[in-house]
Amino acid sequence: MEVQPTYLNREQAAAFLHVQPKTLANWASQGKGPKFRKPGGKVVLYPRMELEAWVNSGEA
Repeated sequence: MEVQPTYLNREQAAAFLHVQPKTLANWASQGKGPKFRKPGGKVVLYPRMELEAWVNSGEA
């Protein structure tokens, strides 16, 4: 059984959503898209649960 990561980086989150990483960056700068965390510096992490909730909300 494969363990799924709790947080995905921007590239992984983009693959999960079937969009380009730049699309996620654009959405973030516009205040749109799934919620993310910046735990310090430039690292952007997307909680898997937030990605799934965002997809299920119909906003995707």
